[in-house]
Amino acid sequence: SCKKKGKRILFLLVVFLAVYLGIVHAVKIYTNSINPHTIVVMGTGEINAVPDISVVSFTVRSSDTNGDTQKLQADLSSVTANLFPKLKALGIDEKDIETTNYSVNPKYGSQDCSSKVQTMIYPPRPCNTSVVVGYEASESVNVKIRDTQNVGKVLAAIAEAKITEVNGPNFQIDNPEKLKADARAKAIADAKDKAKVLAKSLGVRLDKIISFSDNDGGYYPMMYKASAMDVGGEASSAPNIAAGEQKITSNVSITFEIDN
Repeated sequence: SCKKKGKRILFLLVVFLAVYLGIVHAVKIYTNSINPHTIVVMGTGEINAVPDISVVSFTVRSSDTNGDTQKLQADLSSVTANLFPKLKALGIDEKDIETTNYSVNPKYGSQDCSSKVQTMIYPPRPCNTSVVVGYEASESVNVKIRDTQNVGKVLAAIAEAKITEVNGPNFQIDNPEKLKADARAKAIADAKDKAKVLAKSLGVRLDKIISFSDNDGGYYPMMYKASAMDVGGEASSAPNIAAGEQKITSNVSITFEIDN
């Protein structure tokens, strides 16, 4: 009887220890998964690239005091019909010449407040009343230049057409995604190198990566004002335009779990 009781107590003790150790191990794993020891490092990658396209935009306007909208539209068509073939002759594809806005709107001005005019108006209107003094038509166009060597020639052609509202050139990279991926790869390599140096200094061993974030720094196109290039009047020669370089930047943050 005593022997059986001793075996039963021993069995219960073994079961208790197994359950206890299992609970302790589970708590330890749970605690480590909730609050692991980590280090966070930042990495930066940069790629310099020469822009391969440029965008120039301009607006053509025509006004008339007689309200003849057909004349307004004919004036705009005359300018663009003369300019577009010159742009195509410079290698600009038809699909890269895009009208972004076309509008015809009334122009307002102040009423003539002389007594003679006032006697002709019934009922009399206050002198500060705005009246329609004419109409204006405008057409805005974007031109994508895929050969950046022709940017100056395009601006010269626009100037010869007596167009004074010009914006650009806006130099861009036509397909920046691959360059962004290259910059990101350099940023990740930079972060890993920094993590190795930091781990060695701290006397710890790097384990798995538990989080990653990417802050796409992007790139910034170059802008030039038309007034700085004298493209608003007569142009005896094409202006010299430099595309320069653009910087594509990627910033990443990597969190490593460490093993003491």
